[in-house]
Amino acid sequence: MRNLSILFFLVCGGSSCFSQVDSLAVEHIPVVKDANYAGGNTEDLYYYVNNNFNYNNVKKEDIPTVARKQPYFVFYVVFAVSEDGKAFEFSPKEISAENSFYKEAVRVIASTRWNVATKDNEYKKQFLIIPIKANIGDF
Repeated sequence: MRNLSILFFLVCGGSSCFSQVDSLAVEHIPVVKDANYAGGNTEDLYYYVNNNFNYNNVKKEDIPTVARKQPYFVFYVVFAVSEDGKAFEFSPKEISAENSFYKEAVRVIASTRWNVATKDNEYKKQFLIIPIKANIGDF
């Protein structure tokens, strides 16, 4: 008789538990899509930046002192992607905003087009960071 009462308790306990699960609302999981380069993949973006970066627009004196004996230096450009797929709200990282290398990188990145970030198919402002490797060995 003792085994029967335990079994009965488990069945009742289990059924009440299932009824609670049935009454719970299913939580909505948002669909988030990150911004990405409209011209292809990341490799295509770097190809575009490299081929459109005009070294005639930069000044030798803007090469950071720590990088002057190196063949290149790296700096970062931070920006957001607007609702119409344009890069905007630029800011420098590890370089001055007045540096000609940074200004040239902004010029090139501003000419790119992007697929916007979305959350549940609505525009979501997203910031991106692009490393720029400036070749200075020939200066």
